[in-house]
Amino acid sequence: MKFPKNIALIFSLFILISCAESLDFKQIEAYTLKPVFTTALVSFKAKPIQFFDSSGTIQKNSVSDVFEFKGFDENYLRNNVVKLIFNAEFKNEFDRDVTIQVDFLNRNNIIIYSFSPIFVESFDVNPAPYEEEIIIADNLQVLNATQVKITASLENTTTQLNPTDTSEFDFKSSVTLFIESEF
Repeated sequence: MKFPKNIALIFSLFILISCAESLDFKQIEAYTLKPVFTTALVSFKAKPIQFFDSSGTIQKNSVSDVFEFKGFDENYLRNNVVKLIFNAEFKNEFDRDVTIQVDFLNRNNIIIYSFSPIFVESFDVNPAPYEEEIIIADNLQVLNATQVKITASLENTTTQLNPTDTSEFDFKSSVTLFIESEF
C-alpha cells in the first residue's frame, strides 16, 4: 500500500512545482483581432444588344451602370479596415476587345477612387483574374465610397456588333476587407 502513496506524493509535487511563472493577464490587452471578410460586389452579363440604343440600330461604344456599395456603412468597418482587395473575374465571348473601368463614387456621384482599367481581349473565355490592393491609410477617401460605377467600353468600333449575336461578356467582382482591431 505504500507504493500508491509515493506515486501520489510525487505526482502532487510535480504539479505544484511545474507552474513556475505567474500568469500574465495583461497580454490580452495587446492582442489584435485580424478578421478578413470577402463579399460580392458587382456581377453582370452583357450581350451585344445591350450596346445599342432602344431602337436596336445605333451602337454605343460604352455602357455604364452605377451600383450601391454599403461596405463602409458600419462604423466598425470604417474605423478598423486597413486594406481592401478588389477581385474580378471575366469572360469575353465578343469578337472585339473590351475595357472595363471600375470607379468608387461618393454620395455626390464624384469619383473618389479609380481602379486600373481592365483590358480583356476578344474571345478570351479564361483570362487570369484581376486583383488590385488599396491600402486605406494611403487612400482615406475610399472610406467615403457609397457607389460603384462600372463602364464597359468596346474596342474596334469601326465595325458594328451584330445585335442578334448571343455571345456574352461575363463580369464578376468581389471585395476582400482586412480588419485590424484591438480586443
